[in-house]
Amino acid sequence: MGRYPRKARGAQVKCIECNAPVVKTIDGRFACVSCGSEPLSERSDPTVSVSEDTASPADD
Repeated sequence: MGRYPRKARGAQVKCIECNAPVVKTIDGRFACVSCGSEPLSERSDPTVSVSEDTASPADD
């Protein structure tokens, strides 16, 4: 009971292929420490934009 509670896993991001931790490189990309794959990439621009002044049915 001395080690309880503890985190479920050490890394916030894990590799999909090998379940190893993923780290952020000095150039801003993410790389797996075990297999070297790049499981994350930068987010692209959103294609759908919603106007804030558009009334939804819940606003009635």
